[in-house]
Amino acid sequence: MLEQELMALAAACGAALVDAVGTDTWTGLRQAAASWFAQGDARRERVELEGLNQIAGDLQTAEATEVEQVQIRLKRECQARIEILLEHLDDTERTRAVAQLRSLLVQHALSTVALPSRPPLQVDPQILTFIADSRTTSSRPEAG
Repeated sequence: MLEQELMALAAACGAALVDAVGTDTWTGLRQAAASWFAQGDARRERVELEGLNQIAGDLQTAEATEVEQVQIRLKRECQARIEILLEHLDDTERTRAVAQLRSLLVQHALSTVALPSRPPLQVDPQILTFIADSRTTSSRPEAG
């Protein structure tokens, strides 16, 4: 089972993915997420892109009265997929994957927040916590 911090990161990333659908951020985040899920496997990356396109399709075809429920379901599904991938990695791979996931979140999911010309994302407070954590972690000298 994953640590609570990793579960929260997975939840924040799952939410960011779903919240990005239909925004200017979606294309870049979708590509980065597919690459992250694929972990270097080009064929798998294409499959992941199709899956992420399905998320967008589910949201776009949802009835107006169902959108919120569809979003909740999709966020949970994305979170679960991230958690499963992280659970199946060894400690070294997991550390690398978590760093990549945090970077992905900072680079793509929050890129529209500071740009007034784009529609802002609804930023989950957990995302901001991970940004602060990743900046603190990356600025610390490594123990040698």
